[in-house]
Amino acid sequence: MKPFLDVEKNRVSYHKSVKTNTVHRSSLIVPRFDQAASNISFLNHFLLKRNNKDVVLKITAINDNGVLEDSVSVEINEPKVYSFNLESFFEKASKIKEYLVEFYSDKNLFIPFPAVMVNHIGTDFINSVHSFNRVLNDVFEDDKVNLHQVFESSIDVSMDKDYDTFFNFATGPFKVKSDLQLSLIQKDKKSYIIPIEMERLSNKNIFLSNFHKNNIKSEAILKVLQPEQTLFYGRLFTGRINKKTKAFSANHSYYDSSLTKEYFENSVSMRTYPFFNNCLNKIIMYPIMSPSSLEVSIEIYGNDETYKSDIKIIESPSNNPILFDINELVKKSGFDDVSLFKVVAQSSTGKIPTRVNHQLIYGDKNSASKLYSSINLSLLNENIYTPPHKTGMSWGQVLVNKSYESRLGISFMNNSGASEEVLVDFYCKSGFLKSTKHNLNPNNSLIFDNDFFKKIKAPNEFIWYLAKSKRSDLQADSFHYHKSSGNASGEHSF
Repeated sequence: MKPFLDVEKNRVSYHKSVKTNTVHRSSLIVPRFDQAASNISFLNHFLLKRNNKDVVLKITAINDNGVLEDSVSVEINEPKVYSFNLESFFEKASKIKEYLVEFYSDKNLFIPFPAVMVNHIGTDFINSVHSFNRVLNDVFEDDKVNLHQVFESSIDVSMDKDYDTFFNFATGPFKVKSDLQLSLIQKDKKSYIIPIEMERLSNKNIFLSNFHKNNIKSEAILKVLQPEQTLFYGRLFTGRINKKTKAFSANHSYYDSSLTKEYFENSVSMRTYPFFNNCLNKIIMYPIMSPSSLEVSIEIYGNDETYKSDIKIIESPSNNPILFDINELVKKSGFDDVSLFKVVAQSSTGKIPTRVNHQLIYGDKNSASKLYSSINLSLLNENIYTPPHKTGMSWGQVLVNKSYESRLGISFMNNSGASEEVLVDFYCKSGFLKSTKHNLNPNNSLIFDNDFFKKIKAPNEFIWYLAKSKRSDLQADSFHYHKSSGNASGEHSF
């Protein structure tokens, strides 16, 4: 883990000069699963954001033994969505264990982690998560990224006769022979040691039921300590799986900072999120932030009125996550046409942890499926660096498919200030699709649904949006769920 304040220092340096510490390789790893097709999708942000026409994508297929099966290269030079079903590039796809995806350019790519969505497409589910692990570019990057080893957490746990919890452990460029450490915390704490011996550039699904035999009926805390790996950044791909159908909904893990003392010199962090009417809307917060006691509440906005929820206390470290059912709070507010809510965390000490992480939950409110969309996010703080004269630009993926309900919400991260114009461009695989312009009140979100995508004649594929505003705090969240199974997935914008 890289300390957050070091991340901030690098961001300041990055914006001071574009010619120092340049990046010419940006990469990710995609695991392959038997029950789903492997897809990557991305908007050519290299061109649309930085006017870089000189980008090459290289996709390398790797087998169980960590051996290269084959590779292909594609020029990335058009203003459109690129969407690739990875198995279609290679013969004998069943031998492939994972894909190494790399972008190269002689021009500065700026970010070594590309804005790519990893999609696993099954019969009644499509799981979407942004790039989450990668082989590092050099030893100097390794010095910074792997400075501190911590547990990975922020994992939604479920175990009963129908569902299990899993995580996918990946290896970097070197073989691993070591142990994984698991901590499962409910009223008490149970620990497990898992021996690992795996080839380089491989991955393995590990199921909680293989070690813990009792059902889990309420929110539990799962923490996983991975072995140290040189030249590799690896968050866990983790979530819930239907034991019978093998459908899953998974996202990336997040750092357990409960043993790391790192704080902002103020007492409040917050963030707003879109509220989707007639859908599931929840917040789950795990006690994995730096040691602290935080008062957390939700604010609901209706016209010029504000409803504030009761305060919940989260102690970190502890055994007790907290949960807010946003639908219930909206009902209590009595407000009509709610499209935005805010999460507020406050410390009484004058200092607040730099990382206040949580899960943003969306899905089908009428479905019994436990495979809801769980999006990993963190609250914002006024001490986070914003470059001078920065404007807002936010982009991401939306699924358009006749078998799925999809939602996109665009909002500002902070609900203060005046209304501002927001321009939203939509792209598909053939290029530019449609542009819309809106005047957005900071107490509201722009909501796009199936009817909108039908109206603009969006094809049945992964559509990408590109939102722009003079305000720098522009953001978006999207999710989808299968109309029959209710299985959901979603992700925040880049």
